[in-house]
Amino acid sequence: MSSRTSVKTLKNQQGMALLVLVITIVLAFAAYSLSGLSVNKVKTDNKKQTRMALKKAKDALLAYAISYPEITGSIRGPGYLPCPDLNNNGKTGANDCETGGVPNVGRLPWNTLGVDDLRDGTGERLWYAVSRNFDYSNSPTVNKINSATIGTITFKDNNNVVIYDGTSLDAVVAVVIAPGEALKRDNGVVQNRSAVTENDPVNYLDMVTSVEDNASFQHGTLDGFIEGEIKNGGGNVIVNDQFIVITYGEIMEVVHKRVSREISNVINTYLATCDAYPEASAFDPTKASYDSAGFAPPAELRQGHLPLDTAFPTNWGDMCGLNTAPVPPAWLKAENWDRVSYYAFAYQNAPPANGLSCGNGTNPPCMTVNNTNPLVNNAQALIVFAGRDITGNRPSIVMSDYFEGDNNDLDDVYDAGEAEDHVTVVTP
Repeated sequence: MSSRTSVKTLKNQQGMALLVLVITIVLAFAAYSLSGLSVNKVKTDNKKQTRMALKKAKDALLAYAISYPEITGSIRGPGYLPCPDLNNNGKTGANDCETGGVPNVGRLPWNTLGVDDLRDGTGERLWYAVSRNFDYSNSPTVNKINSATIGTITFKDNNNVVIYDGTSLDAVVAVVIAPGEALKRDNGVVQNRSAVTENDPVNYLDMVTSVEDNASFQHGTLDGFIEGEIKNGGGNVIVNDQFIVITYGEIMEVVHKRVSREISNVINTYLATCDAYPEASAFDPTKASYDSAGFAPPAELRQGHLPLDTAFPTNWGDMCGLNTAPVPPAWLKAENWDRVSYYAFAYQNAPPANGLSCGNGTNPPCMTVNNTNPLVNNAQALIVFAGRDITGNRPSIVMSDYFEGDNNDLDDVYDAGEAEDHVTVVTP
């Protein structure tokens, strides 16, 4: 009897042990799974934080570019970007874009931009580099920003494929970099992010030996930047830098809006005051100045450059004897916007008695701008900004070296869908 009881007790004990073992295994697996989920969540949150910080930085840089004349009170126009922060104080100096002719990679100057102290998902401040053609450290007599200005920076994806070529018209204008966690660089240097080394980009930005080093770059070459994540042959991460870039198209989108607004304002005020449009200057981008010639119709004499030097029938600032504004902002001339713009208007045949309406009686027809929604078929005045020099023939007096398709044939039909040209309807 006692023997049977002992066997039963033993079986019960074994059953309980097995149950405990099963529970332990289940709990361990659950803990492991939850731990994995937690790690994955942290990684996801870090990536999200990094993307948000990079996007905010890009938006701040574009906002700075469009507001540059007001921010600095300079004769320079919109489009300029600040130099990097070389002291980790959020501020930039006017000469911090280059040192001894070598372009600098520094931190994003968040204080100068007027934004928060932006950090990536690992808590690191963002880094930044800007094209020589768009930084404000260069002399305005050398560095001018208009729609023909291009970037100088190369950017590659994590397969070492060139996405933006610094030697071409597609070069990048600026890059913002999230450095991520410290690691061992591909050349064996272990990144040290102490206070002593905090301003050295080598301790934050990564490299692929003989391919690219994100701690340095050169303007107008294939020596630029490479996107992470990249692992070496041993499976170790050697590049974890994450980027956001500002392209030519992105910065010109905001610059064109600003310039179009300024030009539309002065021309429409001139029209309202003088009952006429300022006459165009004959098309010739090789000239140094652009004055109205006082031309009357035929139609081709209503088309040419913006007369930013002297306007006719009355000059800027002397609006038909009323001594009222507007005067074109000085930066329009300083940045050579008159050289890269084409101004056209449907002039009245006998102003002002014949009225201002285009297509009215003997007046020239209204202008049509295709590839707009809705279609514009009643434009009285417009501006076409030339884009990048895709022919390589500039400066020249040939319109097709500046403008594409319907925008270079001196008729009343224009095309807003051309790849390089930017068309702005001034009136109506």
